Order: sequence, then C-alpha cells, then structure tokens
Amino acid sequence: MNITDATRMLRQAERAYGTGTFAYSLNLLDRISTARTGLSDGDRASYYALRALLAERAGNWPGAARSWLAVFGDTPPASGEDQPCDIGCHCDVRTVLDAPEAASGETPCLCCPAHVLWRLVWQAALEGTIGQVLDAVPDPSGNRRTALVHALAIGTLRSLATGEAVAPADAVFTIGVWHLLLHEEDPLRFEALVTARRGAPIGAQEWRSARDTLAGRIRTALRSVDERDGHDVLDAWETAWNVEEYEYSGELVRGERGYLRMEDCFGSCVDGFGCLCPADAWPLPTRETAPPCSGLLFGGRLWMGSPVTVDAAARQLEECGEHRALLTAYTRRHGEPATWQAESDAHRACAPHLARALATRAHEQFEKGEWRDTLDDLTAAARLGFVLDPWHHEMARKAGLSAGQDGNGYQRASLVQRIHWLESAHALAPEDTVLATELAAALVRRGTEVLRRKDRRQSRARFQRALSVLPGDPAAAEALRALDALELSEVAAVITGARRGRQPGLERVRELLHRGFRAEEPVDELREVHAWYRARMTERIAEKALAGKKTEARRALRQREEVHPSWDERADRVSDGDLAHSLRETAVRQLEARADGYTRQVPLLLAAAASFARLTGAEAEQQALETVLPHAAELVDAGRPSDLIALQAGLLITPGRHVEYDQLVAVAHHRRARDRRANGDPAGAVRDERTADALHMETEQQIALDFDFDFESELFPGLFDCPEPPPDQDGRPPYTQETL
Repeated sequence: MNITDATRMLRQAERAYGTGTFAYSLNLLDRISTARTGLSDGDRASYYALRALLAERAGNWPGAARSWLAVFGDTPPASGEDQPCDIGCHCDVRTVLDAPEAASGETPCLCCPAHVLWRLVWQAALEGTIGQVLDAVPDPSGNRRTALVHALAIGTLRSLATGEAVAPADAVFTIGVWHLLLHEEDPLRFEALVTARRGAPIGAQEWRSARDTLAGRIRTALRSVDERDGHDVLDAWETAWNVEEYEYSGELVRGERGYLRMEDCFGSCVDGFGCLCPADAWPLPTRETAPPCSGLLFGGRLWMGSPVTVDAAARQLEECGEHRALLTAYTRRHGEPATWQAESDAHRACAPHLARALATRAHEQFEKGEWRDTLDDLTAAARLGFVLDPWHHEMARKAGLSAGQDGNGYQRASLVQRIHWLESAHALAPEDTVLATELAAALVRRGTEVLRRKDRRQSRARFQRALSVLPGDPAAAEALRALDALELSEVAAVITGARRGRQPGLERVRELLHRGFRAEEPVDELREVHAWYRARMTERIAEKALAGKKTEARRALRQREEVHPSWDERADRVSDGDLAHSLRETAVRQLEARADGYTRQVPLLLAAAASFARLTGAEAEQQALETVLPHAAELVDAGRPSDLIALQAGLLITPGRHVEYDQLVAVAHHRRARDRRANGDPAGAVRDERTADALHMETEQQIALDFDFDFESELFPGLFDCPEPPPDQDGRPPYTQETL
C-alpha cells in the first residue's frame, strides 16, 4: 500500500470515528497498519491516537497504554516525573502528579506521556483493571508506575475535602491505594520514589514516623467525611480504613507482573513473606481473602457504598475497644438489645461481636454500680450466645441483690421491680442459692398481695413460680395449699348448686384435684369435686369414642384417672379394656337417668365398648344383655314399653338367648299394641302382637281363658292403677320376673 492511499484511509478512519462508526474505523486502521511507518510524524501520531481511543472503548487497557505511549515514542522519559513536558505546554509533570485535577471530573491534557498514563490509570481503575495499564508501561527508572499510583492517591484524597458527598469510588481509592503505598512491606516501592524526589536517603525511624503521620491525617480526613455525610461507625469510611489495615495486613503485592494485583503465594514459603516463587504461581485472591477496598479496586466489582460488611465492621470495632460506639450504632439501627436474637437472620452474623461488646459494657457498668444496666447487658449477651464464667455469675448475683437500693443501702424499688431484677439475675446464675431464696420470698410476698385483690390467677402463678425457683419452699407451699382449698370449696359450691356461677373448666379442676389428692391434709370437698369431674370426663370419653377419635378418647381417659394418687402406682397405663369399661359405665348411667335420646345412645355405647374389648358377636350380645336386663323390668313397670322396644331394636339381641328378657320384650310389645288400639292404630297393634307371638307369648285373651284372671293387672300391678294384691299373695306384690 502506498503512502497516499494510507493517508487517505487514515482520514476516512478519523471521520468514521467521529461519526461513531467504530468498527469501520478499526478496520481501516488494520488495513493501513503495515504502511504506518511510512506516514508522517503527525499522521503516525494520529494513527496511534485512534488506536488508543478504540482500545479504551473496548476496555483493552494494555493496548491503549501501548498505543498512547507510541504517540510520544516507544519509551517515555526515564524519570518523567522530574521532567517538563516535551510538547510545549510548559507544565511540570511533578506538578501534574502531585496536584491532579482528574478527581474533580476534568480530563487532564494529553501533552505528555505522564498525563496520558495517569488518565488511563484513573479510567482503568473504575473498572478494577489498574494492573493491566501499569503492566504495559515501561518503567526503566522503577518509579514511574509508583508515581502514577501516588498521583491517583493524592487526587482521590483531595476529592474528600470538596464539601460535597463523597463518591464511593473516591473513598475506596483513598483507602485501597494509600494502604498499598504505606504498607510496611512497601510493595509499591513508595520509599524509593520519595527518596528519589528528595535526593537523599531517609532513615528507618524517620520513614516509619512519616508513614504513621500520613496515615493519621488520612484517618482524620475520613472521619470528617463520615461526620459530614452522616455515617455511623458500622458504615463509616474510617472503619473501612481500620478493617483494611488490621484485618488484612498480611496481603502483599509483589513482582513486575503482579504490580498492583492482590495475589497470594501458595508455595512453600510462610504467608508470602520473603517469597521466591515465580509471580505466575500466585493465584488471584477470592472475595473472602482480599482486603475489602483493595478487593474492589483490583477485582473489577461495582462500588455501592462501603465494601466492609456489617459483621466485619462489628468485629473490628469490638476488638479495638470501640464497643460502646458499636452498640450505639447497632441500637440505632435495630432497636434495644432486649430484642436481639442470635437465631434471627438480622442478627446472626453480628451476634458474637455484639455479645462480647455487651459483656464488656456490663463489666464497666458493674464497676460504676449501675446494677440494672449491668443485668440488662449480661442478659442480652447471654441471649446472643455469650458464655458466662464464674465472675459474670458473681456480677449477676451482686447486681440482682443490689438493684433498686439507694446510696445508703435502702431498697427503694417496688416489689414488682425487685422481682424483675431478681428473675434476670437468677436466669444468669441459676445455681446461686442466695438469689433463689430472695426471689422465692419476693414472689410469695407478691402472690399474697395480689390475692388480697382477688386476683387468684396471678397469685397462683407467683406461688408456683416460687416453688419452681426454690423447690420445697415452705412458705410458698403453704400459700398454694390454702389457695387450692379456697378454690376447691368454691368449685364444690357451684357444681352442687349451693352458689350460682359458671361451671368450672375441666383443666382448672384437674389441676386442683391433682394437687388436692396429694396434699398432706385433703379438704372435705375433694371427693365431691372428684365425682363431678369424673362424670364430666366420662361424658367426654364417650363423645370422643362415638366420634371415632380413639386417640383423644384415650387421652381423656388418662386425664380422668391421673388426678387420683392410685394412678401413680399403676404400671400399665390406659388400655382399650379401660375404655370399654368406661363406655359401659356411661351406658348404665344413661339407663338410670333416662334422658332424652338415651335409647339411641345406649346401643352405640355398648357397641363401641364391644369394639374396644374385641368381643365376638355372641359375647357382645351377652354384654349388652347383662347391661340392659336389670333395667328392662323397670321400664315395663314404669309404663315405658316403647323405650325397651327401642333399646332392643338397637341392641338386636337374638330371641331365645334369655327367657326372662324375651318375656319382658314380649310384654312391652303387648302393652304398646293395646295403647295403639286405644289410639286408633290397629295396624301398629297387629305388628306388635305378631312380634309378641314370635317371642312365644300368648295374647291377653288366651291367658285370661286359661288362667281365668287378669294376667297383666295381677302380675304387673305397677303398669296399671295399683290394684289390690291377689288373695294368695298375702298382700305382697308379686316379683314380676319370677312370676313370668
């Protein structure tokens, strides 16, 4: 390609770049690359400048650095930071590097290599690729790269004092780069740069003093920024500086290729100090191992505020003695320590550091005699996982006993406050008998007070708590027994109708009975209340069993039986046989009471009892017969034949199984047949008579012809109008079943 064509294509590439056709511009530059040496000095500079700009847009920072340097020649001045520009802007490169303007948003001029490189470093740093730029910079003197980094550090530090809100990038650069410059291992050879500028060596002590002074000034500047921008210590830039300094001081930067890259040796050396491993053997750090700010600076990650996590900040503050500042900031964010829980997501990460900070503050408050605050902080620390030692137990004991006292040792707090503080101290030192005795006495006094105000529930709770704190406490036990006796008498008065009121709850009565039966002197009302409770629980057992809820039925039976002391001696607990027995008891009780619906309930109860007892068909019938037979004659005598018939319809006892029962059922059908005829229901009467015939009973007319007397009126006087007894019975009514 001739020079004329190359020049024409260069002009086309410039126009394409100006119109935003970057791919076409790059293509033209590639086509004339072989002819670039023949271009004039100005066109050749334009060629490299276009290549540098396109490389910047593509993020190719090494290529951009090489292209920009080629604009000024292949190699920058050996010590460019000490020489003026070569293109006539008459600026001192040292002035540019020590007092840059890029931090305020202005782009530095491109008058010399130093200006260009510094602009590239700044732009590349925003993407975390400083090392790529600096690796491409020839550095024969060994100071040019350090000078560029120092210029960047100066610019970002001065940007903190602009009076405006600090951008996270400026703060991150200030912390990350200045830590590298001031690191005691001097990974960036900052001391060599300063020595070269001074022209004289620096003593070791003088250098350490200068580094400490500069670090102090930077920390002061960061503190001012935090106060101005309203940061607390958990997201303060000063805290980020301290974390970077104290927690990651072992991270080093080494080697020409590893310049400004956070790396860590995994060779045989110790912690990377004095490492002789090749730079290629050093892997890039992970997010967990890199310092927060340097990790952002060289990791290409976004900066959205402080890179230090809250738990890392809390750890640094607590370990450096800033526990009060930590607790103040954390309380402002999350509320009082009483609400902090180690298991919650909001507090889990910081819980260990907060717990130690609280324990430290508790010790300080204990020394000042601030007993209540001591208990609060120790309680919060223990809740966050802090393990108390004997000294903390002693602190809790003294604070619990002394809380509320004035300077003369007189107790000025209310009894409720005293109990609260003693409870806190007892929770912290549960083995302390002095605390337990004092707390139990306070609880008994409080229970007695609320009992006078008729608040028995609160009174009972206080007495029971006193016994749990100090088992066997005679005062609490006696007070609880008196309260139980009072409540038992009131319950007995309500269930017997002697006093109007709501029926007591079964749970409450169960607790009273359980304690009452085991008292040294049971009260008189105990048996009466127990009978009522047993009847109610038996009804509940039947209700659950008939509903098919066997587990709940067993639980109800256990609750019914366990109130009595005999339950404590039983080796076997609730069995299905016990449930069957309870259901039969309920059936008998309903037969005796004859309440509404009992003729339907009794067969169901007996069937459920047979199921729990696992009886066969014949055995189930025999059980039902034994239950109903003693009441069958009473039903006939009482003029309730339909009830007996309804029971038989539910029980389905096979005829012929028991002669007396069959005769009683037959008589019941006969009586109902007569009643139906009298009420104009001949069809129903016929059905009852046929049922009686099936039970081998003769009709009333047949009996009258064979025996010549009124069968029903003579044998069952209770079914009619109480006639006179027959002459041969000596005035005594005949026994119905025997006569039959």
